[in-house]
Amino acid sequence: MEEGNTKSKFRRVCVFCGSNSGHRKFFSDAALELGNELVVIREIRKILKELVFDKNGRLPLLQLLHPNCSRYFSPDDLTSLNLSIPSLSAKGESEAKSSNNEESNKTDTKDDTDTEVTEVEGNENTSGDELHLVEGGKKDPFLRRQELLVNSGLAEGLIDICIESAGELLRSNFGKEVIYEVVANGGSDGILHPTLDDKLNTLHAEIASLAGKSLEESEEEHVLKNFHSSQSIRKLVLDCPTFACTLWKKALKGKCELWAKDHSCKVICAFLESSDSKVRGLAKKELQLLIDGGIIKIPEHKHSANEG
Repeated sequence: MEEGNTKSKFRRVCVFCGSNSGHRKFFSDAALELGNELVVIREIRKILKELVFDKNGRLPLLQLLHPNCSRYFSPDDLTSLNLSIPSLSAKGESEAKSSNNEESNKTDTKDDTDTEVTEVEGNENTSGDELHLVEGGKKDPFLRRQELLVNSGLAEGLIDICIESAGELLRSNFGKEVIYEVVANGGSDGILHPTLDDKLNTLHAEIASLAGKSLEESEEEHVLKNFHSSQSIRKLVLDCPTFACTLWKKALKGKCELWAKDHSCKVICAFLESSDSKVRGLAKKELQLLIDGGIIKIPEHKHSANEG
């Protein structure tokens, strides 16, 4: 992807994190007219597969999946993001003021207490957006993300790409972060649950299927041997017990000795390092035999922490 094209697309996809007024300011030089963020979401979906593999293009997706995460954004990036694109945590100052002014006009002839009851509880025609506003005219951040990520269909499309390109994403220096955030917790705060649980289970099974292949069956470097993919799968074992159970049952049970060296060894050792007792219990008997035989070794502090 050419640099200019990359920057152009990155600027286009980043805008959905901002307020409408922020859109106009951010794209004044691009002469783009955007009615709302969902217009941009539709554009994102057209180039979604390209974005998940792109160093910059993936960032808006990561911001929706895990807002303001220091793993993906530097302090300067986060400062710029908050200055230019405030509405993942608020609708924006101008919209808040507008909302307050409208509310004030509505309450001129009513008692404050009666108005509160009428606005929040009694008006069946109140729009979803109004109900989702919190104090100061700001929209609840979780609901904001849910609208843009889940309700728009973006997350479903993203999971479909993760299923279709699981091996490629896991081996990718940039794509691995996207698939990690999708699988690990279903997005920050479990935002993809329960709506997309079936899709996520399919993704878990697809990764396990790749891990379950023999070295000879794998057309590319095996996902348990590749540096990037083995690192990502190890993190998923540690952070997502549901995935860890699927991986063990479909790919690793009875086969751990085959993977007890190099990068794949770190994956199987992660089962004993897990904070989840069920995950540790699945692998304990088989891996203990390898430990007793001197084939693998768990760092002492991790072993002690997981005893019992």
